[in-house]
Amino acid sequence: MAGGHIAEAVAAARVAREELGLGLDQPVHDILRVVEETQRLPVAVLSLGEGVAGAYIVRKGQPFVFLNGSQPVTRQRFTLAHELGHHRLGHAAVVDGVKEVDGTSKDPLEQQANAFAGEFLAPDHALRGWMEANRQPLIDLIVLCRIASWFGISAPAAFVRLSQAEILRNAKQKADLQSLIKRGAHRGAERALALEAVEDTLAGINRENQIPRMPLAMRDNALAAYAAGLIDLDRLASALRQERSVTEQLVGDLGLVPAAPEPDW
Repeated sequence: MAGGHIAEAVAAARVAREELGLGLDQPVHDILRVVEETQRLPVAVLSLGEGVAGAYIVRKGQPFVFLNGSQPVTRQRFTLAHELGHHRLGHAAVVDGVKEVDGTSKDPLEQQANAFAGEFLAPDHALRGWMEANRQPLIDLIVLCRIASWFGISAPAAFVRLSQAEILRNAKQKADLQSLIKRGAHRGAERALALEAVEDTLAGINRENQIPRMPLAMRDNALAAYAAGLIDLDRLASALRQERSVTEQLVGDLGLVPAAPEPDW
């Protein structure tokens, strides 16, 4: 990785892991619990717009995170680490589209949040440790999928992290893997390997269809109430003390689709 802003984000991720007792040699086994219980950062898992990955929102001095629960769990994990990066790095509130989380954004703050997420979920030190423990295997598609599974990230994210850590350096090897990933070959490899899926709180929410999932700290929050279908747009605007048009824009940016209210009987 190059650039002072990237180095700052990587250092912040390492500090965060040390503070949270994670060290630098292991995966983050349950990132939602880590974020909520140690950072006091409530996380709502909702049905958001197709192009929205997540959001870091601050209301009345209270920060919280929205995640798009319709996306794969590995993407949700990375998005949550990305939003945690915005929080730890002191960034302003932001709605993140898919391109902000997949690493294609040119915005320096989004690059920082992505660098934080990568190092937080799969530290350089832990990646090298995995390679040593597995006798420095040639990184082909099978090995890439195994590494991704171990760290609870996607195969494309594992490819990026191995490249950033300079573990994957051979130009032809990288080009071949990138071509396979673009064709989606890693999905077939994952099925063939029958790798165990990540089993954490986010996976449980997804498996048990618990969306919308509202943490206790957000139950009285107006945006959470709107997402749960408990209040309409006008009441949301009133609670936020914003014009209806401004509130409508916020809801649109989030791609927030309120749940259908339960019948009143």
